[in-house]
Amino acid sequence: MLAAVLIGTPAVAKAPTIRVSGWARPTVAPQKSAAVYLSLHNGGPGSDRLLAISTPVAGSASVHSTTMAGGVMRMRGVASLPIAASQRITMKPGGLHVMLTGLRAPLRAGQKLPLTLRFERAGLVRTSVPIQMTAASEDHGHHGH
Repeated sequence: MLAAVLIGTPAVAKAPTIRVSGWARPTVAPQKSAAVYLSLHNGGPGSDRLLAISTPVAGSASVHSTTMAGGVMRMRGVASLPIAASQRITMKPGGLHVMLTGLRAPLRAGQKLPLTLRFERAGLVRTSVPIQMTAASEDHGHHGH
């Protein structure tokens, strides 16, 4: 009977494999916001969508895009971020980034920033990124899986 149940069970699609690296800029007191720049790589067979980000060091974390129009820089929240199979999304200053608000303490250079990313299909991805003044080589970043 168990064999009949196993044979009759449809194959479960393999969830995307998301790798995360990045960095965050240091802050000083009384600064209550900070930017985080991530590289997201979907190494899995299907597309996925970043739904939410959290960290214990801030009240909220969300993806924002920055655009320049008519000499005015605008920052807007991004509700979710699609990531296709085999796609890499690289966040950079002046563009796509994670905005931390309500910092509980300054982000200090040399420390690590813990992050939890929630994806539609891959689920939770926990990682930490270095706090530093500029981007480091991708090869030196910590990868969450």
